[in-house]
This record gives sequence, C-alpha cells and structure tokens, in this order.
Amino acid sequence: MSPRRQAPLTIEHALLGFVCAQPLHAYAVYQQLNAPDALGQVWQLKLSHFYALIAKLEQAGYLATTAEPQGSRPARKVLRLTEAGAAAFAHWRATPVEDPAQLRLDFLARLYFAERAGPATVRGLLIAQRAACQDWRDALRAQLTRRADQPDAGIFLQLRVRRLESFLAWIDRTLAAPAETAAVTYSITVVANSPQSDLAAQFVDYVRSSRGQAVLLSAGFSPTVEAFPERGPSREPGAVSAPARTLTVFAAASLTGPFEALGAEFSAAHPGTTVRFTFGGSRRLAEQLRQGAVADVFAPAHRHAMDLAIQAGRVWPESVYAFAANQLAVVTPRSNPGHLISLDDLARPGLKLALGSEATAVGQYTRELLTQIEGRGYFGAQGMDAVLHNVVRYGESVTEIMDTIARGEVDAGIVFASDGRQAGSAVQVPIALPALRPGR
Repeated sequence: MSPRRQAPLTIEHALLGFVCAQPLHAYAVYQQLNAPDALGQVWQLKLSHFYALIAKLEQAGYLATTAEPQGSRPARKVLRLTEAGAAAFAHWRATPVEDPAQLRLDFLARLYFAERAGPATVRGLLIAQRAACQDWRDALRAQLTRRADQPDAGIFLQLRVRRLESFLAWIDRTLAAPAETAAVTYSITVVANSPQSDLAAQFVDYVRSSRGQAVLLSAGFSPTVEAFPERGPSREPGAVSAPARTLTVFAAASLTGPFEALGAEFSAAHPGTTVRFTFGGSRRLAEQLRQGAVADVFAPAHRHAMDLAIQAGRVWPESVYAFAANQLAVVTPRSNPGHLISLDDLARPGLKLALGSEATAVGQYTRELLTQIEGRGYFGAQGMDAVLHNVVRYGESVTEIMDTIARGEVDAGIVFASDGRQAGSAVQVPIALPALRPGR
C-alpha cells in the first residue's frame, strides 16, 4: 500500500533517515544501511529490494531523485528528502513502536537515528517507549490474572512479561541521571505468583512515579531513578466498575510512613482497592516469602533480602526496580543524654546503644559502616568491638529501634536517616556519619 495512505515500514523510514542530513547517491545509502557496525546488524537487504523501496518512496513523494552524469558511464541517482519525507521521518523517529511484535527491530532502528540527532531526541523516544511498554506489560499481567487458576496456561505470557520487564529496566537505567552510587538502596517488585499482578504492577509504577518520589523525598529518602508522571488505573474495554480487591505489600519497616501515605493515595485513585501492608525487617519478610506467604509486592531495604526471594522463585529478577536511597544516622533522644558529639563517642565505655539485628537491613548496613569507620582509624585501640560492647538492644526492625530511643531506654541508636527525619522533634541527629561506601 502506498505510504501516502499508510506509514512506511521501519526499513523505509531508515532509508529516509540516511538522506535526512544531506543528499546521497543511492548506492551510498545502500552501503550505510548494510554497514556491519550499524543497521547491518538488524537487516540484510538485497540490492534489488533496496531499489524497489527507493522507487516506492519516490512515488509516494517522500524522496526526490536527480541524475548525476558520469561521462560515458550511466548517470548516478542522487536521493534528496522532500518536505513530506522529512516530516514523516521526524515523526517516526520521535514516536514509540506501537506493535510489541516489532519492538526488537523497529526500536533499534529508531534509537539508531535518535542517537544521531542528540541526547534530547533519545530521551524523548525512551520516555515514549517506556509508557507504551508499560501498557503492554500491564495488559499481559491482566491476562495472567484472569488465568491464575490455570498454572501452566500462563507460561507463554510470563515469558513475554519478563522480556518487557527487562526492556523497561534497561530504559530506566539509561534514563537515570548520573549520581553518586547510593550504598543503601531500596528495590521493589511484583511477587512472581501474585494473584493480581496487574494491580501490583500499577502500585510499583506509582511508587516510582513523580508523585511517589515526591512523597519519599519529603520523608527523607533520596531518588535513585528518573521519576515519571503517574499513570491512571488501566481500564479494560467495556468495564463499568472495578471489583473490590486487596493488594498485599511486604515492605521494609523504614518505609512505613511514606508507603502508608502512598497506599492511601493509590486506593483513592483505584476505587475498590485496599492496600494492606506488612512492615518489618527485610530479611524476615523475605523468609516469609520463601515459606510461601501470599503477597503481591515486595519492597526490602537490602539487596540480600531481594536475592533470597529470587532464589526461592518468588521474584523474577527482571522485575526488580530501584526506587529510593538512604543513608545511616546516629539518632539520640532529644536531650542527648549520652552527650555524643563525635564518632569516637560510640566506643565510650558505659554508653547504651541500640542497633538493628543481623536479620534486618539496617543492622547489616550498620555493621558494614562500622567496619569502614574502624578502617579509618576511629574507635580507639579496641576498634569496632568497643562499639558493639555498648549495644544493649538489637531491634528486629527500624521501628523497634526508634521506639527504644524515643522511650529513653538507650543513649543512641543507628537507623536510616529518613527515620530520624520523620521522628521530628522527638529525637536529634548529633553526629554526621560518613557516607557508606557501596558494597555489593
């Protein structure tokens, strides 16, 4: 069908792209199209097919050709982009692939020419393609949900979802603004056998949206990914009202405040939906998943906890997304009864400390940080052992540590900086801890 009535195929747009910058001889375009370090990795086009496409584009009014004399040899055809051809190419380069079946080849070609146009064009294409891929993924997840009672019927759909998740993760990494690597990084995912994976995916997207990131930022967290506008709830054709559903979210205790706020907003935006949270130590939550606990979303504060869920088959690694970062802080009751003013004070005999247990993310991060601080010459001759000797309480969650501090049962505790910020005037942060160097 003529491109006048139907947009040219991807390979035809690629031909327009090579002529976009300047007029070229037809054979020079053919050589560029088949270059092994460029689109030659995507297509292998015969010369006869190439000239047939050129004739088609010329007939459609996208290309104009002139003959360049070569003496006694046949004249060479020089290709020039028309105004209509330039508009068609620019539109194609900036818009996302609309057919999932064409994503692999079609997107590569668009990205190739977007990169030649500059970072702004690449960014625009990635953002547009991200939105389209999310829609495809959500539609597939909805199909999986409808087939939840057929365990083997969804394997094909699961593979397609996982491929889209991998592609979305690549887009997010590419769009992420350069920043210092955060050692304390939170990740979130849809649990692999969630009975309502479509709704769970929408909650994950909401947490990572511009609104979700704003709530996390106000709670003392730092963003780790590019934030995108939140998307409205997906509606299936013909649907009048959404059925009542309960979304179960397992999340690190340090996320309690912002997640409860986001859960309320998400429920309001999705009528009939209730978000039920289970907050606790990340590793303990991962162990519950390993033992078969039913959940839809998992958001731990430590990568090790996520790895446990992946190893148990409860999480697909392709569906794991970073969404927030944090740092550690020494927090004391408002009066600072232990008179802490420096890092060495943590090793002072008689000081009462509360730390996270080894089963918690904050506890694991704390030990990593104390080891690094010790390596910088702090804590005196006994080193980190002197600090650990002062521990009178190992909490099973950040909430437990903060409650212990607020009641004045200890002189200080080490928690996430966001927890100290959310506690407000009830506590203070008297010591600036150095940044935790990223581990794994």
